[in-house]
Amino acid sequence: MIVTRRPGTPGAAARRATTIDVARLAGVSVGTVSNFLNQPDKVAPATREAVAHAIEMLDFVPNAQARALVQGWSRTVGVIITDLANSFFVEMVRGAEEAASGAGYTLLIASSERSEVKQNKLLRVFDEARLAGVLLAPFEAMSEYRDPECLRLPSVVLNVARPPQLGSSVVSDDELGGYIAAKHMIDAGRHSLLFVGGPTRLAPIRQRLLGVQRAVAESTRVRLTTSHVPFEDQNAEGAAIADDILRLECDQRPDAVISTSDVVASAIIEGVHGILEVPRDLAVIGYDNNAAARDSLTSVTTVAQAGREMGLAAFNILRDELAGSAEAYQSISLPPRLILRGSS
Repeated sequence: MIVTRRPGTPGAAARRATTIDVARLAGVSVGTVSNFLNQPDKVAPATREAVAHAIEMLDFVPNAQARALVQGWSRTVGVIITDLANSFFVEMVRGAEEAASGAGYTLLIASSERSEVKQNKLLRVFDEARLAGVLLAPFEAMSEYRDPECLRLPSVVLNVARPPQLGSSVVSDDELGGYIAAKHMIDAGRHSLLFVGGPTRLAPIRQRLLGVQRAVAESTRVRLTTSHVPFEDQNAEGAAIADDILRLECDQRPDAVISTSDVVASAIIEGVHGILEVPRDLAVIGYDNNAAARDSLTSVTTVAQAGREMGLAAFNILRDELAGSAEAYQSISLPPRLILRGSS
């Protein structure tokens, strides 16, 4: 007795079913199977039913990478973000995934972990895999943005303004975010502001400082000082800022801190705990609406960026560019919003 088993079932050779297997079982040509997978309208209903039955019996999975090599395109978009621990970037991915799912695309998500070397390695991997395109929240190492040399796929850049001649980008209006944060403190009666952020070679940090300076310039009674931190260890940096504040004479201390990071803001609050009362003696505002803002000793007032909306917009721009329906590169800036909590 001859027993025929489906590939992948116990007793069968450990291999995946191929289009040749499907064609043989369905009694059609390999070209017909290819048409069924890629252009089903070209296949007669009865033949489609036979091929579909063969695919089900064989547990056949189309090789998307091989199809991309043959056709020159795929339905997969790569996403590279700098920090998976930051909820702002996670929201970006969620927005992009929502848009991608609705358009019939899938996302391949990776983190550069704030490493330019890893970022560029991922870009090369995505290029070699013939992905359709990439959404990139880039590692920032220069004062003026330029595309990485290994960025060859169609792309949209997130969180950093890209020169329009290079391509499309979607950012949060960081200058407005800094202005919102400082205006909130000034309107609350604070008169000595400390801006904590850095390094200012990073465009978002530089823009937030400009916004803070604009709000201060509109008032005649407010003093602004700045403290630039490298953000290599944000908890340690926040603790160091708190120590600096506590070492100052009472009449020299700031009565408000504007931090470009919720993690640093939370560490500052913890560092002054038991000596200064937040927000009576020291009001604190962070940025990003990260989990640290909600879980801090005192919940942190923050400026929330439109991460989900940025991801949605970026994918939709890329989709239009891939479809050839985009008339020009786009530069979109979305407004942040103030979230009031206990620290101010």
